[in-house]
Amino acid sequence: MKKFVKPMVIGIVFAVLALVGTRTSAMDTAAEEPTPLDKFTMNILESHKAEVEAKAVNDAKCKIHYDEKIKNTRNHTREIRDKQIEESKPDMTLIGTYQLTAYVATGSPCASGVYPTAGRTVACNSLALGTKIYIEGLGEYVVEDTGGMGGGVIDVFVSDYSSAINFGRQTANVYIIDENK
Repeated sequence: MKKFVKPMVIGIVFAVLALVGTRTSAMDTAAEEPTPLDKFTMNILESHKAEVEAKAVNDAKCKIHYDEKIKNTRNHTREIRDKQIEESKPDMTLIGTYQLTAYVATGSPCASGVYPTAGRTVACNSLALGTKIYIEGLGEYVVEDTGGMGGGVIDVFVSDYSSAINFGRQTANVYIIDENK
């Protein structure tokens, strides 16, 4: 049985190589000549080449035009938003530059009796409770708490400990919002 296996395996390998891995010179010659379908396809592509190139140029111009429109729209939107913000700003009086720190809830209400809210509550010993202030770069707040800080410090209430750590110590101009003007 062993005598027949080796020649049979060699025969199978040659058969596979003949079918898959080798090309005759007749096959190579045929591959160089395009088929009628290839000729037809090449004629269509050649006849539309100029049209395709013109479309590519037009598409590039359209993209530049579109990008410019988007840029102008964003600039216009920004201008409108800035104008609306400026018009909606209440009258404010600069009271100075303050050191800003951050604090988190202790579970107790503020000195004003309300519970602190992130984005609204600040603690300050040098401003009366209920005073509405604008902190440059942060927004509007209400003095609702007091604390152990000095006169030139405002403690901004934040939602959690990591936010307080990330807040760090900052300096900003602070304004009193005058709603009576």
